[in-house]
Formats: sequence, C-alpha cells, structure tokens
Amino acid sequence: SIEASEHIAPYHGAFFMRDWRCNSEFSGGFMLEKCCHDLDLYQGLVGKRPKRVASFGGRRSFVPENKPDELANVYQYKPSGWNGSDKVFDSEGDIIDYQTALIEYQDGENLCFHTNMNVPDEFRRFAVIGSKGMAEGDFIRNFFKLTAAENSETLVDKSYESSNLSAHYGADEQMIEDIFNHLRNGAKLPVSILDGLEAGLTAIKLDEARLSHSVIDLTETWAKFDSYKLAKEEV
Repeated sequence: SIEASEHIAPYHGAFFMRDWRCNSEFSGGFMLEKCCHDLDLYQGLVGKRPKRVASFGGRRSFVPENKPDELANVYQYKPSGWNGSDKVFDSEGDIIDYQTALIEYQDGENLCFHTNMNVPDEFRRFAVIGSKGMAEGDFIRNFFKLTAAENSETLVDKSYESSNLSAHYGADEQMIEDIFNHLRNGAKLPVSILDGLEAGLTAIKLDEARLSHSVIDLTETWAKFDSYKLAKEEV
C-alpha cells in the first residue's frame, strides 16, 4: 500500500486560481494538470493499471469568505498566463484547491493520494509499505529511507541537495540526460508515451469519480483503451 501527496505553497495555489488553469474546461482539472506526474510515478512503481478509483475534494481555501482585506504579495508572486486575472479568492473557475484520491490496482495494491494548493510549508512525500519493509521519502524535503520489516533495520538513509538548475528536485536534468542518451545511443526511455496516456486517463477518471460521488470500475475503460491497439514503444 502507498501513501503519497503533492502539495503546493499558497503562491503557487494562487497562481492556479488566477491563471487559465482555474477552468477545467481548458486544463482538464487539477488532478490532470498537476498531479498526473505523481500518478504516473506510482503506477509505474506498482507496474499495473488502476482497477477502481474514488475521489473527494473541492474548494475551501481560495473562497470569498477567506479573502483578506489586502492581498499579500505572495498571492501575486507567480505571474499568470493567458486569460489570467488578479482574482484569487473569488476566481470564477471551477478548479479544486484540495482533493484526496483512492486507487486500487489490478492485483489489490492501493494508493491513498492527497493534494492541496494552500500548504505554507509544502511537502511532496511518499511511503510505500510492503511485506519486506517500507520505503519513504520526500521530493521537496529531499530524503529517502528504507527500513526492513523483520528487524526495523535502516537499510538506506539518504538526504539530497536541491539543484539550482531545476525546480523538480533534479528530475529535469535526469530527463535531459535520458533523452540525449536515447538520441545518441539508442537507450530505452524509462517512461513511454503510453505510460503518460494511462496516467492521464487515471486522473480524468478520478475527477469523474469526485464529481459523480461514486466508485468507478475501470475494466470497461481499459478495454476501450486497448481496442485502439496502442503498443508500448520499443525505445
């Protein structure tokens, strides 16, 4: 079983409220726009597709009753893009500012995922718990730890320095290295386009579950997906 989160600080949440992404008609929703990378990561870790999904969430932080008399600079710090506005707490968009998701994978593995747009001391952590032990870490607070189940021995305990070149904990540099290695040496890319499509579809179905207040079985969804006869790229 996996517990994971992706949280963003108030300046970043305010950006989503002011930007075109506040309207799910354009963005597809926050789970798709922002959290699909995390869904992709944990789906790849499990190695299986989701079987059933449920989700709950809404907007409770960036609402008119929480609007301060004067907006602090933090709420305007990150420039908005196309179709942007200065509205933060009274945005006309329909995007959520908090959401939880439950995913059951095809062989019973499960993920409990939480996202929130208004986390002042943000973190993006995970705990993967199995029969032999657990792995835990945080992509913002930069640590990784492995602990054995039989004797609670710490097998790995690492901390990392953030890179000045990337806002994604060194992942941008790693992706560039992977792409160059693929183009120059024919090395296989660690993630395929099909993996990304599966993660994106999972995000869409999570929002469908949230809006319909239901648990959604994805058996027919994946059958239709496979009917297009897509194949994982041999790259």
